[in-house]
Amino acid sequence: MSESILDMEDGLRHSYQRKMESLRIFAESSFVTWVIVLGLSTFWHQCIETVVPRPYLDEFFHIQQAELYLQGRFSEWHPKITTPPGLYLVSLLYLGFLSLVGILHQVTVADLRRTNAWAAALFPFICRSVLRGVAIDYDGIQLLDRTLPWPWSLAEINHAVLNICLFPPLFFFFGLYYTDVWSAFSVLITIRLHQKMATKYLVLAGIVSLFFRQTNIMWVAVYLGALEVARRLRRGRPGLEYVPSATWSAVVLGSWQNLCIYDPLVAQASFEDYVKTTMSIVTASVGAFKILLPYLKPYIILLGAFGYFVLWNGGVVLGDKQNHVPSLHLAQMLYIWPYIMFFSFPLLYPYFLNAVISQEYIPSPFRLGSTKHQIPRLIVAIPIIAIMLAVVHLNTIVHPFTLADNRHYTFYVFRILLRHPANKYLAVPIYFYSAWAAITAFGGLPNVQTPSKKLPGDLDAPKPGFPGRVSTRPRLPSAPKFSAHDRGHHVSTTLAWLLASSLSLVTAPLVEPRYFIVPWLVWRLHVASPWPTGAEAYKKRKKKIRTFKAWYKAVLYAQHDHRLWLETVWFLAVNWGVCYVFLNWGFEWPQEKGKVQRFMW
Repeated sequence: MSESILDMEDGLRHSYQRKMESLRIFAESSFVTWVIVLGLSTFWHQCIETVVPRPYLDEFFHIQQAELYLQGRFSEWHPKITTPPGLYLVSLLYLGFLSLVGILHQVTVADLRRTNAWAAALFPFICRSVLRGVAIDYDGIQLLDRTLPWPWSLAEINHAVLNICLFPPLFFFFGLYYTDVWSAFSVLITIRLHQKMATKYLVLAGIVSLFFRQTNIMWVAVYLGALEVARRLRRGRPGLEYVPSATWSAVVLGSWQNLCIYDPLVAQASFEDYVKTTMSIVTASVGAFKILLPYLKPYIILLGAFGYFVLWNGGVVLGDKQNHVPSLHLAQMLYIWPYIMFFSFPLLYPYFLNAVISQEYIPSPFRLGSTKHQIPRLIVAIPIIAIMLAVVHLNTIVHPFTLADNRHYTFYVFRILLRHPANKYLAVPIYFYSAWAAITAFGGLPNVQTPSKKLPGDLDAPKPGFPGRVSTRPRLPSAPKFSAHDRGHHVSTTLAWLLASSLSLVTAPLVEPRYFIVPWLVWRLHVASPWPTGAEAYKKRKKKIRTFKAWYKAVLYAQHDHRLWLETVWFLAVNWGVCYVFLNWGFEWPQEKGKVQRFMW
């Protein structure tokens, strides 16, 4: 008896030591990530201050308005500013505190720009926190759980956070006085509070987020509200799911009778499953309206507050209303796909590689399960491409500002698209396959090295009256087996992201890379899945690396997702190019002699 007690104490001691070691490594790698982000953003800020000390472009309006707030003139508003005063209030608190303690005596452009530099220092923490919540939803386990064959590597987590903070359109505005950085930060704060189910604080954070950008309502209310509906309906009947071949009538009937949604994993879903899931959510939500209402109160409050603001303001934008008239611009939801593909092709290339090349021709470190089964069938692809062509033909809106301002990169993109009438139609296949890769990425990366094992809590017994057998891990007959257990996000998560992205973009007539920052951030945090290298690689992690060659292989790809290194190199290259051009490739307009113009996002 005493020996068993000693063995138990020994096991607990070793378990505690392993956990403390994991936390130590996590803390050290987190600190390194923070230092890199802070160092690079500070360097970028200093470069701008040296070369561009005066306000540039929209900074003129924002800095003038911030100065009015610092003077206490809150009733005055610059007519060219369209967004709420959240950025100026942050500057007021930050600079007001510095003045109060005697550190700051006169506010300069650099001081105001430093408001976003402070946001850069906070970004790694909120990204890591949101990623933790996403990972728990993704795997159904704690992030640092070491019991699974392929856990999330601590180094991979912090590497992903670093890359997210280096995202070029976001990183660029760490150094300028624009609203986008704090706007994105406020959305991520609200998402994290939703993950922690902190309802009271969520409402407050959501309202604060609306003080930075009006379209944030689509993320703090619509997106999170949709996730809450899916979460509550799914939890209302734990374990109840449909077979993949459930008929349309079975989906509607089962959703109505059982208040349980048809919500397969993205990795195992066909196009029809997205339609079925939408029908299921709508049907079950109607049936469970009274049950859902208490859980949806925070999001209804936010929608009500936003509606009151629109009525009080007489529109969505605050100033320059004649140039920012809301209009239906469906083509925005075509542009988002090449945007994601351009910045994230290091993450998405495996889907194309493993779909078009036979497995035996792919080097073993980069070999995945085939993704051919995930390519849309012709019967699905043809109607979608037809709809895209119709949108391009009927709803391509070119705002006057787009072709009148050659300082933005979108000017050159649209010049290419409009150079020949056929160009905009030839871009449709790019939209289509970029969309396929981006949406498929929600399902994670497949792996066929080891059959999936059954997890505790899987149910096989059907509920009386339920249409179809019960399976908590539904599979498509043509799909391969997946690693460890069926991983990835559910279709409802993808639909919520699509809904919020659409509503936040399609009302904007102007196309700007800044508008896609929040959709990309939410997408990237949900596709930050590790490379599924298999149980052998996991076992190797526990062994000490004795040679430089072994260490080199482990760091680059054997024990680390190599896509993260590709993403880092790509982001650094893009940032270097864009920042260098901004600082060094100034030019003049004939109508504004002596005034330097600069290229930017």
